[in-house]
Amino acid sequence: MHSFDLIDPDNLPVDARLLLRSRPPDMPKYEHFFVVWQAYLLIYAQALHRFPNTGQTEWNYAQSEFPLAIVGWVPWALENKFFKGPREGGIAAGSIHYEDTVQDERVLITRSMKPAGYELANLDRYSHINGRSSQVVQLTDEWLFGDGLLEQFKEWARQYEAGAL
Repeated sequence: MHSFDLIDPDNLPVDARLLLRSRPPDMPKYEHFFVVWQAYLLIYAQALHRFPNTGQTEWNYAQSEFPLAIVGWVPWALENKFFKGPREGGIAAGSIHYEDTVQDERVLITRSMKPAGYELANLDRYSHINGRSSQVVQLTDEWLFGDGLLEQFKEWARQYEAGAL
């Protein structure tokens, strides 16, 4: 499994490619960078946090890394595991998550309520921030369905299957 340091989204390695720079409409404080690098999708998120008592600011950041095949797995998992009932092959009634293996890495997608959406986690990679929790990115309903992020994943999946990503 390839390991990565935190990327600098404004100074990417020459062999990395920025696919998308986006702010979820319902989390506008957070800016996300979707980067393809060395057969992985890196999702880097940053937000400027202001401390109310002092007015000082600091950058909060996170990075999640997934095998590149995740671009097709996300739409597949949503459509086949969350949007279908158990009799149609969806997740069991009452379940809110689905775990799978994508290119030898364990991934988990979980329905979340605050904010409404899905958390995508790589269970085999640990946070660059605390080193104890898995790498996780929040994909809100508004971002996925209202702002077109799910359709963007589908387009990346088509490019991936064609060998163009």
